[in-house]
Amino acid sequence: MLDQIKENVSDISEYAQRHLPNQTDDRNEGISKAENALAFGVAIATTFLARRALQAGWKTTLNKAPPQNPTSPDVAWKEALLWGAVSGAVVGMARIASRRTSSSAYRLYRS
Repeated sequence: MLDQIKENVSDISEYAQRHLPNQTDDRNEGISKAENALAFGVAIATTFLARRALQAGWKTTLNKAPPQNPTSPDVAWKEALLWGAVSGAVVGMARIASRRTSSSAYRLYRS
């Protein structure tokens, strides 16, 4: 069975190499491992800080803690969806901004 799966994967890979255009993604070309590691570390820290700030803002604004588990049946749909949308958007933007800023700072430092 395993040999058959390996053969099928090999056949699919050969087919893809023959029939699909070679598409390379040059957008990340030139980013060193050190720069990527720095950006990753800063993004993790920023995610933590953004989530803490969101929780504090939610508590201040609505006078209650944000839902710990939005999928719980004890949490209203409106509250679960609002928390998911706000936290997802803010944390996502914070991660992107932190990665871009840390990469720019790294390049500035290296030059």
